[in-house]
Amino acid sequence: MRLLSYFTDFGIEYIMLKSFLRSMSVSMLIVGTMIGAGFASGREIVTFFGEVPNAVVALIAGVLVFACSVLFLFVGRRVKKSDIGEVNGAVFGKCRALADIFMLFNSVVVLGAMLAGTDSLVAEFIDLGPLPSIVIGILCAIISARGLKGLLKANAALVPIMVVVIAVACILAIEFPLKLFSARFAPHYVLLYVAMNMILGGGVLTTVNNLSPREILLSSAVASAVISALLMCITAALHSCSAAHADLPMLLVALKSGKVMYFVCLFVIGAAIFTTMLTAFKSLYDYLFGIVKYKWLTAALVLASGLFVGAFGFSNVVGGYPIIGGIGLVYIACNIWYLIRTRVKRKVRREAKKVKAKVRREAKKTGLGKTLRKARRESVKQIQSV
Repeated sequence: MRLLSYFTDFGIEYIMLKSFLRSMSVSMLIVGTMIGAGFASGREIVTFFGEVPNAVVALIAGVLVFACSVLFLFVGRRVKKSDIGEVNGAVFGKCRALADIFMLFNSVVVLGAMLAGTDSLVAEFIDLGPLPSIVIGILCAIISARGLKGLLKANAALVPIMVVVIAVACILAIEFPLKLFSARFAPHYVLLYVAMNMILGGGVLTTVNNLSPREILLSSAVASAVISALLMCITAALHSCSAAHADLPMLLVALKSGKVMYFVCLFVIGAAIFTTMLTAFKSLYDYLFGIVKYKWLTAALVLASGLFVGAFGFSNVVGGYPIIGGIGLVYIACNIWYLIRTRVKRKVRREAKKVKAKVRREAKKTGLGKTLRKARRESVKQIQSV
C-alpha cells in the first residue's frame, strides 16, 4: 500500500510539474512576442508614449496584456484548430477573408521591422546591407518548418535571458530622484500599443488548444507581470537619460553602465528581434503553406515579403505600428464577441438537452411514450397502405 501511495503521489507531482512547465512555456511565448526589436530597443515605447513615458502606462499595459492573453487562449481552447486560417474561419465566419488579410498585413509589417532591426543592429559594427536579415530569415524558416514546438522551445530558451538583461541594464541606468508619474499620457495609446503587440501573439496563441483554464490564467498572469515590470524599468531608464532620440535607445541606456553591458544589450536586442521574427514568420508561413503546399517555396515567399517591407528602414516601419493597433482593437472585439456568442449557444444546447431528458422521464412515468410510439407506427402503416 505504501508503494502504491508513493507511485500515486509521484504521478500527481509529475502531472503538476508538467502542467506548470507547459504554462511557463506559453507565458514565455507571449513575452517573446511582445519583446521584439521595438520593445527591447525602446524605440516602440518612445513611439507610443513619448520621450519620457508615464509609469501608469506600465500598470495599465500589464492588465491589458493579461486580458488579451486569456482571451486568445480561451478562443484557441474553444475552436481547437491548429491553423490560424481555420481559427479565423470559426471566429469571423463569412468575414474570414478580411481577418486573414489583416493578420497577413500585420505579420508582414512586424517581420519587416524585425529584419530591418537586424540590419540596424549589425550596422553598429559593420554595414553589410541586407545580408544579416537574409541569414536570420533563413534560420527562422528552418525553425518555422518544425512547427509550434520549435517556436516554443526557442522562446523558452531565450526569453528569460532577455528579461533579466533588460531589467538589469535599466536598473543600473536609473538616477534618483525620479518623477515617473509626472508626464502626461493618453490612455487610448496604451490600448493601441497592447492591441498592436497582442495581435501578432494572437495569431499563434489561438492555435494553442491544449491548456486547461488554470494553465491559461497562470501563463497569462506570469506574462503580464513580466511585461509590466519591464515597461516600468524601461520607463525609469528613459527618465534618467536622454536616449529617446536614438534609433535604438536601450543601447544608450546600457552604455551608461559600460561597454560590457552595451555588448550584452546588443545580444539581447538581437534575441528579441529573433523571437518576434519567429512568431511573425510562422504566422505567415502557416497561412501561405496551406495555399502553396511547398515548404521551401513558402519560406522563400515569406522572407521576400519581409525584406521588401524592411527596406523602408527600422524607424519608419515601427512608426506605423499605431495604425496596426487601431485595426487590432477591432480584431480583439470580434474575438470577444465569438466567446460570448458560442457561450450562449452552448448554454441553449444544454438547456435543450435538459428539457428533452425531462420530457422523456415524464413520458416514461405516465406511459405516454408507448402510446405516442404506437400512434406513430399506426400512422406510418396508414401512409404506406395509401
